[in-house]
Amino acid sequence: MELFSFWSVFTIIKNAKEVLFMKKWSTYIWKLIWVIGLFLLTIISFDIKNQIKDSSHFYMIDWTNFIIHFIWGIYISLIFIKKWSIKINLPLLICVSIPCFLFSLIMPLYAFGSWSLKVFSSNLIEIVAGLTWMLSIFNNSNSESE
Repeated sequence: MELFSFWSVFTIIKNAKEVLFMKKWSTYIWKLIWVIGLFLLTIISFDIKNQIKDSSHFYMIDWTNFIIHFIWGIYISLIFIKKWSIKINLPLLICVSIPCFLFSLIMPLYAFGSWSLKVFSSNLIEIVAGLTWMLSIFNNSNSESE
């Protein structure tokens, strides 16, 4: 009976080590997959931009830039999200994500001056809108102060 108990404990420990080893390596594998996806997204967005530029639809360039960079922000946020449970960070959503999103939508329609053209040409507002949108939905902070 003691041999059976020892063997079952040994098997449990061995299986636990294998699971921990796989869990450790799966983190690295997911990060490498993320980098591969980053390269693919770069190639796809470059091809889409070139295809739109070659077409005669000049007005679509601004909207395509908005969509591509918003998706870039969402994709970048994937590396920061550790737990996929919905827990909304309302201050981040209201104070950062929504204003950036609205400003990104309004900018192709109206120019508010030279400062707005400089901000819009950087394409960072769209990336921040996508990034903060995802981070505000899947809030991973453990602090209660936020």
